[in-house]
Amino acid sequence: MKFVTFTIALALCATSAGAQRPARNRPIQPRRQALEREFRQRSEQVVRDKLNLNDEQVSRLRAVNATLGAQRNTLVQQERAVRLDLRDEMSKGGAADQNRVAQLMNQAHDLQARRFALQQSEQQQLSTFMTPVQVAQYVGLQAQIRQRVREMQQGQGGESDIPNP
Repeated sequence: MKFVTFTIALALCATSAGAQRPARNRPIQPRRQALEREFRQRSEQVVRDKLNLNDEQVSRLRAVNATLGAQRNTLVQQERAVRLDLRDEMSKGGAADQNRVAQLMNQAHDLQARRFALQQSEQQQLSTFMTPVQVAQYVGLQAQIRQRVREMQQGQGGESDIPNP
C-alpha cells in the first residue's frame, strides 16, 4: 500500500509541477514528462501485481487506457469548467442568472451521463480479456487512487479536478 501511495504522490508531483511553475520557466517540461512516464510504469506494475495479469492482458489494458484516456481527460476538463462556471454564477446570490444556472446544471447532468457511459464501455472492453474478479479489482484500484489523489490535493489546498465516481 505504501508503494501505491508513493505512486500517487509521484503523480501529484508530476501534475502540480507544471501548474506551479510560471510560463517563462519551461525547463520543467522534460522532468514532468519523465515523472509522468515513471508514474505510468509504476501504476502498471501495481495493477499487474495486484490483479495477477499476464503480458497479453497488460498490453490490452494499455490499449484500452490509450483509447479511453483522451475521452476521460476531456470529460474531466469539461466537468471542471462547468463546476467553476456554476460556482461563479451562484456566487452572485440573488443576481444569479436563472437560465444560465439551469443550462449549467443540464450540462453537468449530461457530462455525468457521458462519464457513466464511458465507464460502462471501459468495463465491457476490459471484460473481453479480464475475468469479472479482475475487472472488479481494477475498478476498485482506480477508485482508491482517485480518492487518495483527492485527499492529497485537498491537503495541499487545491481543488480536486477528479469528479466523484
